[in-house]
Amino acid sequence: MITDKKLNAISIALGILLTGYVAQNLHFNPRWYGDNGPGVGKLPRGIVSDYMAVAYGKGQVEEAAKLYFTKKTIDVTPQALYRKDTAPLSYTVRQVVAEGLNVVVHHCVEANGALPAQEVVDMFRTGNGRIVWRKTLTQALGGQSCIDSSLGKPVDLG
Repeated sequence: MITDKKLNAISIALGILLTGYVAQNLHFNPRWYGDNGPGVGKLPRGIVSDYMAVAYGKGQVEEAAKLYFTKKTIDVTPQALYRKDTAPLSYTVRQVVAEGLNVVVHHCVEANGALPAQEVVDMFRTGNGRIVWRKTLTQALGGQSCIDSSLGKPVDLG
């Protein structure tokens, strides 16, 4: 028969083991351990905003990918427009939807050289401060500029 003293001792021992397990798991959790990338500690919306500032705002698409993509990032549409380094692009964010680790950005990219103005929907999935999945949908504006199109007012991504 289990006495009250034995039950108390068992409860205390289990509590100590559980506390030790949780502390060990928090300390060695790979989400926090070993990654010092620029998106670590930021919300998904901030990660995407920073990525777009480098990729579009500075025109450094390859540098942005090195900073914010993982080695296993899946780009569903790698042939999409604006996937190569270029001059900084003028873009207007129309709408941002962030849910959990997913961020969708609807923006308009002004014409640049041979590329016409485009309405763009970029879909991102983040994880551990990085972008782990991306898909882009584009639609040419048919000679209009982003300002001329009536698809929405600009919003602040950050």
